[in-house]
Amino acid sequence: MASEFDDIRALREQFIRAVYDIRHSHAGMAMAPDIKPRMSLDPTGVDDDNRFVDVAQYYEQLGFIRRVADGYGVVSITARGIQYVEGDLQQQQSSGNVTYKVQNAYGSIFGTQQHAEMSNVSFDFNTVEAELDEVEEEIERRGGRDAAELRQLIAEVRTLHQNGELLDKGRLARFLGVIQRNGWVAGPVAGTLLSIVTGA
Repeated sequence: MASEFDDIRALREQFIRAVYDIRHSHAGMAMAPDIKPRMSLDPTGVDDDNRFVDVAQYYEQLGFIRRVADGYGVVSITARGIQYVEGDLQQQQSSGNVTYKVQNAYGSIFGTQQHAEMSNVSFDFNTVEAELDEVEEEIERRGGRDAAELRQLIAEVRTLHQNGELLDKGRLARFLGVIQRNGWVAGPVAGTLLSIVTGA
């Protein structure tokens, strides 16, 4: 297991350093076909594409990169990302307080600890519905050309939740592409599906 985590950390480091290096010759931007080889990923492989998107989402959530176009096909590094690569950010973080900005985080654990335990995680109907309402509002702001398909996804997830239907294998498979291109929608969808599985 430790080796798996080491591999993920190494992949993340390769990604952010590639974005940092490539931006110099591409007007501040880096493109996936240029980044993936630096991560030893196959530019055309579906599994490698999923790994690439996971890493990109991780750094986007940290505020180290921004999506420019085509999902994560073109990204740019932020000032915070540059500070991280150049080693300035770690020094600042170690000497100051950490601030977490959270809207909804069902049973999440916050802090700098390496080990944590969760118990009594629960969802309620109103919370899930409110989360889906927020996602629909976000689609209007960020959905772009994927907005119609994202609305279909949320309508399908909402129907599953409201009717308490079992999630058949492959039922949401047609939405895989739009979820990969819009990683911000994955958390709320996963939370709703978890609430269905747990009977909340």
